[in-house]
Amino acid sequence: MSRLDEEGLGMRSGGADAPEGDGGGIRAVSRAFRVLGAFSVDRMSLGVAEIVRETGLPRTTVLRLVETLQAEGMLEFGADGQVRVGTRMIGLAAFADAAWTLPAASLVRMRELAAATGETVSLYVRRGLHRVVVGQAPSPNMLRHVVQTGDELPMWGGSAALVLFGLEPPAERDELIERTARSPESQSDADTIRRGVESALANGWSISHGRREPGNTGLAVPIPADPAAGADAPARRAVLALGGPTIRFTEDKIPGFVAAVRACAEDIARTGLPPALH
Repeated sequence: MSRLDEEGLGMRSGGADAPEGDGGGIRAVSRAFRVLGAFSVDRMSLGVAEIVRETGLPRTTVLRLVETLQAEGMLEFGADGQVRVGTRMIGLAAFADAAWTLPAASLVRMRELAAATGETVSLYVRRGLHRVVVGQAPSPNMLRHVVQTGDELPMWGGSAALVLFGLEPPAERDELIERTARSPESQSDADTIRRGVESALANGWSISHGRREPGNTGLAVPIPADPAAGADAPARRAVLALGGPTIRFTEDKIPGFVAAVRACAEDIARTGLPPALH
């Protein structure tokens, strides 16, 4: 599970776009989220030294934040001195689960696509300079693309990122591409990203081979707007992607993959996206 980034709490239609603010209050909130982001389903208990290492924050800052989060019930100290998730997170987790869970029919459709193609199916939305997995159906194969719901991946590479860029209004899209290319983690320049986005817009889909991970291929299409949705249409757009080992994405299979993913995306437009996207 990737750690929460440091883009602050400002929201636009595509997610959090503002950098960490200069104000003390905003900085404290951002750092508190960095502490919470050090935990995951694989790391439910951490020592203070581990939190310091994961967040890159000074030990004194981490101790102060952990104490504050403990007072709010978000974290707690165990008898062994380890820091664990607190009971107040139970209610927040239930709320998040209700807000971000895919409708059952949409998840069933994604699982059908995974079974038919043999590849992992993921649903992405953009949050700032990252794309977030909000739904997933794993490949039935042992050798497969591994992502988990909630994982955050960079926007500088990958087919899903290129399609997500294409969903932005042109003026905002260009600014977002420039910011992505300038980000410290970026491994791509603005012109390369821009050419990939233009290709995705022209074709209506995108494919990338080993762009972010060597040996892995991604193929993505946008979830189309459902004309019948009217006022109930999602406020944020999403992208459906197929991912797996490049050796299985042979030229003869790609047209069939594109058709299958497009059909699934059209079905999901009707069966629905997570409530939080509306």
